[in-house]
Order: sequence, then structure tokens, then C-alpha cells
Amino acid sequence: MREGELMTNVSVTRAGSRGNDGIGALKAATTIWFGVMVISQWLFVYYIAAFYAEPTLSGQFAAWNEHPFLSPFVRGDIIGNLAFATHVMLAIFITFGGTLQLIPQLRATAPWLHRWNGRLFILFSLAVTLAGFYMVWLREPVTDISAELAISINGALILLFAALAWREGIKRSIVSHRRWALRALLAVNGVFFLRLVFSGWLVLTQREPDVMQFRVFEYASYLVPLLVLQLYLYSSERGGTAMRYLAAMALYLVSAAMCIGAFGFSMIFVRLIVFGQS
Repeated sequence: MREGELMTNVSVTRAGSRGNDGIGALKAATTIWFGVMVISQWLFVYYIAAFYAEPTLSGQFAAWNEHPFLSPFVRGDIIGNLAFATHVMLAIFITFGGTLQLIPQLRATAPWLHRWNGRLFILFSLAVTLAGFYMVWLREPVTDISAELAISINGALILLFAALAWREGIKRSIVSHRRWALRALLAVNGVFFLRLVFSGWLVLTQREPDVMQFRVFEYASYLVPLLVLQLYLYSSERGGTAMRYLAAMALYLVSAAMCIGAFGFSMIFVRLIVFGQS
């Protein structure tokens, strides 16, 4: 896939043709967000691989239920267990491979890897999304429609954005393809952002969110990143000085929130769940 220069380069460069006001601030904020995103994503990859890879690949699915927050293994449910196995194992590639697509140097030095990684990212994202739909709507009776809708809207956005990114890539419409690919990347990472929000909440409040708060987190985990991305794209492509500074501020705030969430995630999901240390 030919995404062109991604967030750290293209849009800000185009904005530079209309003056320099706010461009440096926006570029610096984007670079910081990128660094935080990569570190947090690879921490998430480590958690998934460390907790789920061995029992999944060895067929010891019952070990999934050692997770303190989830009990995904259901004895006798072959299709459901395989759907979950597909979901978590492909998530490892999607999370790691998605961050690679954000690196402009990858396309410059290995464009074939960038294209094939992008194609696999979209295909695996579709597979993970369909597996998620099955687990939400068919595996067990629906008990909380608001939770199922939050997940389903996220999944629908993934399918939509991935399809549009693929279409624009085939048409070689690089700028449009880049926009839809970025939206697909953020939508796919809704679960990742939800883990950061949940972990950050625990760090800041020292208590678990109630049901209503967690529902808000579920919707915000993909809608807020998409809104920030839209602000970034608009400010870097058509916005003025004030808009670019506003986008930079939003990226700094998001980066700070992600740092808090990543710290909490490392304490809860890595130290407590993976290593069993309290």
C-alpha cells in the first residue's frame, strides 16, 4: 500500500507552503505523540503475546480464564474459542504492524514491505473485526445493548475505513488513502485505547469506574482519537495558525493521557497479570 509520508511528515509539509505559523509546534507535538504511541503499542503487544500466545498456540485455551478481568474460554464452544484465539493472535500482528505503517522511512527504504504490511494489516483487521462481531452478537445472549453497540460501532467503522483505504490505495489516490488508513489504524486500536483509558483512570482515581463511566470509556476509546485525527488533518491541510496550535495542544494532551495510561497498563496488565506481582 502506498500511504505516502504519514502523520509526521506529509500534512505538515503541505501546510508549510502557506506559512510557518504553528507548523513547528504541530510537527513537534506529532513527533511526541508518535513516540508515545509506538512505545505504548509495543507494550500492548508484549502483554498479548506474554499472556495469550503460549496457551493459544499449545491449545491450552482454559488458561485464558486465569485473566482477572476476562473469562473468554467456554468449555465445549469450539467456534467461540477459535474466534477468540483468532482475535487475540491476529491482534499481535495488527498492533505491531500498524505502528510500522506510521514510519515514513519504511516506505522510503522498503516500499514493498510497506505495501504488503498494509495489505495484511487491513485483511487481518477485517478478520479480527468479524470475529469480534461473532463473539458479541452470537456467542452469548445479549445482556447490555449499550456495550454491544459500542463494540459494534467501532467494528463498523473499522470495516468502513479499511474498505475506503483499500479502494483509494488501488486508485493510487495517495492523500485520500493516507487519511482513510490513519482512520482505520485508530479505529482498529479502540481496544488498545480502552485499556489505556481504564488503566489511567485507576492510576488517577485509585478506584474502578462504574458501569456508566466504563460505557463512556468504550465509546470515547475510538471516537476521541478519530476526532483528534480529524482536527490534525484539518489544521495541517487547511487550518490557520490558531487551528494548528489548537491541534498541537490536543496532541500534547492526548500524549500526556496516553503516558499515564501506559504507566497504569504496565502496572496492572503487565506486572500484575503477566508476572503475577501485586
